[in-house]
Amino acid sequence: MATFIIYAIRWAVTLTLLYSLYRLLLRRETFHRLNRAVLLAILVVSPLLPLIPLHTDEPTAMDVMLTRIEEPLMSLSSDANHADATLVAQESEEAASGLWVRYLAYIYIIGIAVAITIYLFRLLSLARLLRRCQRISHPVVPKDVHLMLDMRIKQPSSWMHWIFIGPIDLMQNAETVLRHELAHVRMKHSWDVILCDLTCHLLWCLPFVWMLRQDLVDVHEFQADEAVLQGGVTLEDYEHLLVRKAVPTQFIPIMNTLRRGAVKKRFAMMHTARSSRWSRLKLLYLVPAFAACLWVSAKAEEYKTYLDDKLVVQKEELESIDPSTIERVDVIHSQKKVLIETAKESADTGGAMPVVKPEDAYFDMVEQMPQFPGGDAAFNQYIAQHVRYPNVATENGVEGTVTVQFIVEADGRITHVQAVDSPSDEADANVYAYGASDKQSSQDEDDEGHRALREAAEELFRGMPPFEPGRQSGKPVRVQLTKKVIYALK
Repeated sequence: MATFIIYAIRWAVTLTLLYSLYRLLLRRETFHRLNRAVLLAILVVSPLLPLIPLHTDEPTAMDVMLTRIEEPLMSLSSDANHADATLVAQESEEAASGLWVRYLAYIYIIGIAVAITIYLFRLLSLARLLRRCQRISHPVVPKDVHLMLDMRIKQPSSWMHWIFIGPIDLMQNAETVLRHELAHVRMKHSWDVILCDLTCHLLWCLPFVWMLRQDLVDVHEFQADEAVLQGGVTLEDYEHLLVRKAVPTQFIPIMNTLRRGAVKKRFAMMHTARSSRWSRLKLLYLVPAFAACLWVSAKAEEYKTYLDDKLVVQKEELESIDPSTIERVDVIHSQKKVLIETAKESADTGGAMPVVKPEDAYFDMVEQMPQFPGGDAAFNQYIAQHVRYPNVATENGVEGTVTVQFIVEADGRITHVQAVDSPSDEADANVYAYGASDKQSSQDEDDEGHRALREAAEELFRGMPPFEPGRQSGKPVRVQLTKKVIYALK
């Protein structure tokens, strides 16, 4: 529920930005088809833009505000009584504001339920009207459109492919009224109203969405009026009909009716000269509006922080860390994790923590790992061409695998080369088959051979050309790598 409310806030802000520009620049233009398309685009795009996964390194002002709102809203998913007790027990101003946020969220959700319930009742009223009406025919109305007659209908109206008319209008103004309602049916205005009503019910507390709905209804009426006048009805006769129909009567709000739009506004539009084609260039102002909406929808990337393999829940835990005790920080973008390792207390140092300078910090895993120039194939070729088998190891039959650790600097240089273990040697099992004196002598020779292999491996890596450095967030960083060199005698 909290996630939906945060999404609804971003949706509302996006719709407000886009609609404000429409109302300022295009509302008074006579491009009725274009204006309808823009309004429908706003209704479709505004709920989609917040779903685009845009991320920023730093939280935007909108993101900061929503974060403050989201914390008390998260309690909506937990036990309400427990959450209330927790908030009331806290006597801080922040707790009080959080309580108000939760109450407003409850009101918002209740408002959605009420709005949808009212809409369903209106659909039920429409269904009852359809059942009691009688279908008739008229020369103006094609067969695929259903003309429905009922004695109680005072205001002609239409919905989807149904046109509703009363006996008085059928006898006096049938052709003009039917042309008007037929224009609504042909242009599928009912689908626009359904989409707009859905948005209004989900964002019922936003005034701009209701203003957009009224503008969309006005555009529908402008289009229907234009279709009637192009059908041969004179402007004077049509205006007289609209004045007669301006008397308020009861009708179902989800339907299109002859008097739905403001009569004065419709008269003004009928007498307004056609807008210049250059006025369409005002649409270009929507481009920065879309950019602003994307900025509003952008979110700061959320990472889970682990301190010594323990998930950090409170920010105070991070603030209490002494920076000098941090040994390593790993950022895993694919898993949205930040791993922080601190130095452990040691008995050899009397409980003191070794100090790691910031310039000595390095990564074990980054987005783009360091690479030997030319790739792994070139690396293996370099090893084969430059490896040196020490004479001491050859004479004593010592072979094995040496594991070497080194750091690739931000500029690609190889530093801190170190063989981290003794080479594995299958011949070690045969050393202890000799006598005591022979065993000691063979052991010394093997140790010397192993040491020579480690030194040869370290020398091999120190002489390597610079690597292509590793990168984190697009920036070159220090990365520690581990490689193995196999020494084997034929």
